[in-house]
Amino acid sequence: MGNAGRVLVVDDEPAVRGVLERVLKREGFAVTMAINAGEGLTAVRERTPDMVILDLNLPDRSGEDVCQEIRKTSAVQAIPILILTGQAMEGLPARCLDEGADDYLSKPFDNKELVARVRALLRRPRLYVDKDAVLEKKQITVHVAERRVLVKGHPVNSLAPKEFDLLYQLLLYAPKVLDKNTLALKVWDVPAEQIHSRTLDVHIRRIRLKIGSAAKCLKTVPAVGYQWLDK
Repeated sequence: MGNAGRVLVVDDEPAVRGVLERVLKREGFAVTMAINAGEGLTAVRERTPDMVILDLNLPDRSGEDVCQEIRKTSAVQAIPILILTGQAMEGLPARCLDEGADDYLSKPFDNKELVARVRALLRRPRLYVDKDAVLEKKQITVHVAERRVLVKGHPVNSLAPKEFDLLYQLLLYAPKVLDKNTLALKVWDVPAEQIHSRTLDVHIRRIRLKIGSAAKCLKTVPAVGYQWLDK
């Protein structure tokens, strides 16, 4: 048995399950398999894994349904969920996150990236469950329920609501790069094309000005979006 954590894989493709089992066990994880939504939900309740890797397309119910079911069940709702998807639909990443997933990875995936995502999720605080949680990075602290931001212990009182929301999303998913469309959907609830082309950039620039020395952690990824990278 592995000691890095207990991972439940819910996927109906034998080849994918085989790869995941081999890669994760090699890294010290204990791996349990389920081939459909029903098996997966039973395993979540009975085994309480440390995280779930969930295929979006299952034969009996969608991965999104499974995700919602886990989030509605108090005993297991804090379990991190990584969605695997072979689809390339517009807005799908944001939709997966909105349904309660912590992260998503497209098939075919790079094995090293998969392991890195799994390890990152196991370290991440469960902020969507505990709204009184405190999100701490090297330079910045966020008290989620109070929408209060501190940089090196000093309060930042001037953040507008959308600026806070943007900063929160970037910190929550750090160091993942969030594309502009995902940010627009999560903060403005519309696709990026429905807000002014400069709106997001202007908000990011204002955040950088207001958070002072921590601004060096807020990175622009050209032609993609933004990320928070601790320094």
